[in-house]
Amino acid sequence: MTPFTTLTALAAPLEIAKIDTGMIAPGRFQRIRRRPGHADYADVFLHDLRFDRNDEPRADFVLNQPAYRGAQILVTGPDFGCGSSRESAAYALLDYGVRALVGPSFGDVFVGNCMQNGIVPVVLPIATVQSLWQQLQASPGVTMTVDLAKQTVTAPDASVHGFDIDATRKERLMKGLDDVGVTLKALPQIEAFENAYRARKPWLPKIT
Repeated sequence: MTPFTTLTALAAPLEIAKIDTGMIAPGRFQRIRRRPGHADYADVFLHDLRFDRNDEPRADFVLNQPAYRGAQILVTGPDFGCGSSRESAAYALLDYGVRALVGPSFGDVFVGNCMQNGIVPVVLPIATVQSLWQQLQASPGVTMTVDLAKQTVTAPDASVHGFDIDATRKERLMKGLDDVGVTLKALPQIEAFENAYRARKPWLPKIT
């Protein structure tokens, strides 16, 4: 996955509480085959909030408004990502272009899925989040900064807010390592073990 260190980007306010994973990536789109390097889930992201029943963009939805299009940081409502454990919710965010979420709370499994895909979920107090919503609405098109190394969020008004994150997760995000990437760091040792094991048991079938 792409490493995350510091992101300064367009931010959008998404003030809807309890947007669950079924809203982030609706169930009828789960059969989409995701290919590396392709934004296969971009149109899936929040589909039923972004589009009407005729698949026409809803003009009043925040991410369809010109000033917020292309936002890479979303300031969300409480319990964003609650519901099922579907990883496609994280795929949808990433393929749409979102790399950081800032909100008062997130679904637990969803947080893990985000971090496995290079998306940083930042938890801040509800009062701070409400202030960020107000700033983003007052000046559509402004940017925010999420600094993972310093564990800070810089608001449009230049105020700085610290956040907590698990140290192991932080290191993996900054190095761009998911679980597979962490395992591959030990590839020479794994291959050495396999070769030695097969030398002792030559009757084992070869894996190609």
